[in-house]
Amino acid sequence: MCVLTNWTFRQAPIQQHHHHPATSLGAVTWYNSVPHEPAHQIHVDLLYNNLIPNPFMDKNELNVSWVSELTWEYRCLFDALDTHENEDQSEFAYLLLDQLDTDAEVELNDKVVLQSTNAFQKHRISVNLSSHNELKVRLKSGMELGKKLESKYGAHECWNGDCSRVYVRKPQFQYGWDWGPRLITCGFNEIVLVTSNYIEDLYIRYELNEKLNVAYVWFEVESILLAPVVQARIEIELNEKTIGVVEVNRVRSRMNISHVLENIQLWSPFRHGEPTLYSIKVFFDDELMISKTVGFRKVELITESDTTGSSFYFKVNNKPIQMLGSNWIPPHSFTSKVTQQDYETYIGYVVDSNQNMIRVWGGGQYEKDIFYQLCDARGILVWQDFMFACGIYPNEPFANSIKPEVEYQVKRLRNFASVVIYAGNNEDYQIADALNLDTNNSSQFPAKYIYEDVIPQVLDNLTSRKQVAYRFGSPYSDSLHSSYDLRFGDSHQWDVWHGRELPYQSWRQLSARFISEFGMLALPSYSTFHKYITNVSELYPDSEMIDFHTRAANKENLHHYVWSNLNKPKELDLQNWIYLTQLMQSEAVSFAFRYWRRKWDQFQVGGVLVWQLNDCWPSVSWSVIGFDQVPKLSYYGMKRELSEVSVAGYRSVVGGGVGDGAAVAVAVAGQSVLQEPEVLLDVWGFGGGKGLTLSVQLYNVDGVLVDEIEQRDVAFEENHVNAILTGATFVHLKVDTIVYLRLLKEDVTLARSSDWPQPLKNLNWEKLTSDLQIELRYLGLGEYRASTNKPVKGLQLYFDTVETDYTFSDNGIDLFPGDPQILEVVNLQEEDVEKVKYRYLHY
Repeated sequence: MCVLTNWTFRQAPIQQHHHHPATSLGAVTWYNSVPHEPAHQIHVDLLYNNLIPNPFMDKNELNVSWVSELTWEYRCLFDALDTHENEDQSEFAYLLLDQLDTDAEVELNDKVVLQSTNAFQKHRISVNLSSHNELKVRLKSGMELGKKLESKYGAHECWNGDCSRVYVRKPQFQYGWDWGPRLITCGFNEIVLVTSNYIEDLYIRYELNEKLNVAYVWFEVESILLAPVVQARIEIELNEKTIGVVEVNRVRSRMNISHVLENIQLWSPFRHGEPTLYSIKVFFDDELMISKTVGFRKVELITESDTTGSSFYFKVNNKPIQMLGSNWIPPHSFTSKVTQQDYETYIGYVVDSNQNMIRVWGGGQYEKDIFYQLCDARGILVWQDFMFACGIYPNEPFANSIKPEVEYQVKRLRNFASVVIYAGNNEDYQIADALNLDTNNSSQFPAKYIYEDVIPQVLDNLTSRKQVAYRFGSPYSDSLHSSYDLRFGDSHQWDVWHGRELPYQSWRQLSARFISEFGMLALPSYSTFHKYITNVSELYPDSEMIDFHTRAANKENLHHYVWSNLNKPKELDLQNWIYLTQLMQSEAVSFAFRYWRRKWDQFQVGGVLVWQLNDCWPSVSWSVIGFDQVPKLSYYGMKRELSEVSVAGYRSVVGGGVGDGAAVAVAVAGQSVLQEPEVLLDVWGFGGGKGLTLSVQLYNVDGVLVDEIEQRDVAFEENHVNAILTGATFVHLKVDTIVYLRLLKEDVTLARSSDWPQPLKNLNWEKLTSDLQIELRYLGLGEYRASTNKPVKGLQLYFDTVETDYTFSDNGIDLFPGDPQILEVVNLQEEDVEKVKYRYLHY
């Protein structure tokens, strides 16, 4: 096998006009593509040749829109792998073409060998090679294709982007989304030349016995045999030791070989055991042909009727597990630029922030193998959407290409232990419900056939449904209930920010059986803006350039949520504005995880996935990690809430709501007087262990400790909501009291949490911060010790240089007297030790 590299490209000469008004490119010159790379996208190659400006800089997105209007051509010149004395002698071979995006025509030596209009497929075509060969890939405008089909078959509704996209099988986010630019590119993933035997697919199908300690395995091998093979051998390895060998003396193109593995080690999710992987290697005549891994696990999606509606939670290896994680979008508008290191960094962040599930969103791409391999290795469960998003998709004209797409992707993904659920689409049932369409009527909802027939049939044929779940969409309830019904299925909870624009303190009342989307907006780091906005005079809040990189609704919405919760400072520069938006986002995300994690009790909430983990370009968005891979404060808040051992609290006002600071008016002796309302405190936690101590500290509006309560001999049971206090009352617990919680064992703090009056802007910050003394001391090895004499909200460490963006062990913390915290700066350089600064919420 040989991956073809060293491509050249040009504007295709088949167009009526040899150049576009926006470019001086002609159709004669061939330009070098990025060298030594298997994957190519036209914007990336144009940028490599300095033929376009960086689309992420300033407003350059607008200046490169012409690229998507043209036809482009790639060329690769190569010699046959076998040389012949007679140059006219041909050589039989296969071409493997992966992800041709999208309206593609492939020519080999001036003969058309393939036409394709689906970017999510892989093609295998047989060819005859000459001694010297010319391979061309011609890529027409995806926008033009969509417009033609829309004109022929009729317009369909969509949310985000040009709605002609629903006719084009390409990554939908390229058309622009409420967090991303419109950069409709074209290209291909890789093209491989095959002239010898190769294994096209190895499926490791298995069933487990009832005790989950024996695996009955079938190795299903599909091969292309271009030469005789005497013997095949399958080696099974665990921890780099061979534990089983199966030999086959009759090698065929399709083989189904059975084997039994006893005393197996199960693959378990993060924090619930080890993600044990077995290595499976297939040899033909002692030559290694393919190597894959498999994790043996049992997965069940439990949807049982209860008094609320119907449950929606997962059992893995017979153990109920609440899913806690995030949504994943393509980490770059041009996915060919995403490296293995990028994937390792992001999945490392997922693990470091205590997540156990990531959802691959349906408007992007089926991710590369390395993504799923990393999830397998780290024990991160994957919710996989099929690539349909926010639209009323037609059944025609691409129905015939959907089944091969689904078959290819399912066969590619079915060995990954991490993939535990598929969903047919993202929000397609929801947009239909919003338009009052009957989703049970295929004439009104034509893609019903795809989601409810094509995809499940393929899954039934190609997988064991005992090992993976399927839902018609996300969100989706059932055929009798709307996708907006919170009692059934999964839900996208956007009544905060979108919808009714409720306060984020309302999360507790907005729970659903599985929240697969919710979120809050925030700005990225200052260095991100400094890098992608060239005019420094534009580096201020709500500047034209920052607005251009904000695609979510409008800036008024962000202002509404910030100023509904935080007071306006006297001076508001960009760095302060970034801090305030990130603090508000962190509070919103933390509140959601805190309250919904508590509802794991009786499986009321089976999972919580924040929208979104990452960005595809430098943007003001819902991400908890910015485009430059710099975590926002919400990332650290999420990390604290999802800690293996954690404690949390919630105050309620009798006759009021969360943080209701209004006193109650009562009649006494004919006069109206004010009476302090009764305030109740609930405290709960997660983790395991005995002999724990709960410390509750109460601070008044001046930041003075007025009461401290301890409860000893607390015991926690793993995988349960451990209630410690329920409806507790204390003399000094009032609506404006600051509550600080600590969980200790033998005077060692295991977990911290705090409950502040809401909204935060109602506190008397002048009193709270008067005489405040914060000490930050460097301990060495990147560690700083932070301490205070009064409660501090949102203490953030940062470096006041645009060149430096560090990751921290924790940040944006709440700091209290008598409990100093250690914050580590990861990989801190010695020359930056003295450059650290801090900020916190004050006015």
